[in-house]
Amino acid sequence: MIYKELDDFYGDDKFARAGRAAEEKMAFYLKRFFAADPDLLVLNGIRLQTDGDAAQIDHLIIHQYGLVIVESKSVHGKIQIKDDGQWVRWYKDKQSKGMASPLTQAEMQARFFREHLGNAANQQEAFQRIAFDVLIAISDDGVILWPKSGPLERVCKADQIPERIEAIRRQRSAPGNVSLSPANREKIAAYLAAMNRPLRAEPVIAPKAPEPEPVAVTPPPPVPDPEKQKCRHCTSPDLEIRYGYSYYFFCKSCGKNMPIDPVCPTCDKPARLRKQKSEFFVECPAGHSALYFLNP
Repeated sequence: MIYKELDDFYGDDKFARAGRAAEEKMAFYLKRFFAADPDLLVLNGIRLQTDGDAAQIDHLIIHQYGLVIVESKSVHGKIQIKDDGQWVRWYKDKQSKGMASPLTQAEMQARFFREHLGNAANQQEAFQRIAFDVLIAISDDGVILWPKSGPLERVCKADQIPERIEAIRRQRSAPGNVSLSPANREKIAAYLAAMNRPLRAEPVIAPKAPEPEPVAVTPPPPVPDPEKQKCRHCTSPDLEIRYGYSYYFFCKSCGKNMPIDPVCPTCDKPARLRKQKSEFFVECPAGHSALYFLNP
């Protein structure tokens, strides 16, 4: 099941936007394959901070026999993995540029998360025995140039990641391996969702030309009462929040959708939604938070 969606994204850099698109595509594949699987929890976009240090994971999967970290990489040309482990990006087949190894990056993230969870639970030894696997997802339109030794098991195209996760789950189910109970999987997911500290920034707003005369400005609408939301098409209160590439209201009476544009009830600034199980909170860059809606 999908335990946590991606956090809202603010960014004007083309590379940041490309990276976000790769994460959204991977989140879509994970939802398509695992949304109905109660034994597997998917958390998209988790960032932890500890003693001035921080680590970000694009996608985290918690299953019966361990955790899988998926690092999404946006590739629109070719990416080469050399025999000595170096990674190289190719632009228009003529220009190349070295890059940090995503595998090394993901392994460092796994170490950070393992130690963080062990310290939080005061069970370092137990978390050292839990399997942390890493996978690198290359965006669908990228081309992978493999080393002479052949393809790497932990690197594949984004649409192949769910199959690799299932293979890991089967492999880790061997007798003698650590098994996580449903309650323990839920505890880990709930803790990580609560400790998530996403990087936030004010949305970039272009300055407006000066007006010749003062113009009356309609104040932003207040945050709706979670129990008084109604469909603007049929006025039915039978609504729920769903997620496509962003959150929206779905009316279960008439089947139509409505966009969601929340504002902060404290400072009246554009805000984002944060999902925690069936609860949705409206949060602004200033750090204010309030309950917005409760899915039935």
